[in-house]
Amino acid sequence: MTPGRGFLRDNLFLVAAVSLPLVVVAFFLASSSIPRWFVPPPAYDLLIRGTDAYNQTIPRITVDFDVRDGKVEATFRPVSANSYAGRSRLFLFDHTTMNAREIPVDLPDNLVEGNPPRTIVVNALAGREVLTQAKAPDGYQLESRSQRGPGIVGELFGMNRYNSEALLVNKGRVIQFELPTPFRNVYLSPVSAVAWLVPELNKGQR
Repeated sequence: MTPGRGFLRDNLFLVAAVSLPLVVVAFFLASSSIPRWFVPPPAYDLLIRGTDAYNQTIPRITVDFDVRDGKVEATFRPVSANSYAGRSRLFLFDHTTMNAREIPVDLPDNLVEGNPPRTIVVNALAGREVLTQAKAPDGYQLESRSQRGPGIVGELFGMNRYNSEALLVNKGRVIQFELPTPFRNVYLSPVSAVAWLVPELNKGQR
């Protein structure tokens, strides 16, 4: 019997105790990496709705976004002096850069309490074909969650904050992206999908 085999036989429990956690870690690393190798990156842009934190300085107008007749619309409603003044903002996730940016929408300057809602087409998205289903044709779907930080030390010194984290998920592959500054460092309600945008090269190929 060789010395090496004798050591393994006499210390089998020790070898198993050391090697088993390594095998488990390797398995989970491989299982999390495989989707990145076989699932293609996103092929569609995504319109995302987020909500401002409470701010007394913004106009007392709420804004919401919807899709009608293939066009993205913004609907403005005045709010009373005693009502919450938060409003939705529109963001675009660009699948080519994997980054998100805000789509600016001009607020009406003559909408006051008692006026009826006013709806306009978002001109910045004119000409883009929109898809309103929750899941894109390539399988990606938006998920969101809020992160709290910077932890116990931050809470003790008044440094606590909330971050909004947005994810695109498809068959185990996860694409994480942040909202643009300054929205990434303030508390936002969970973001939601408004519509997917069909790239120009994909028109007529679905």
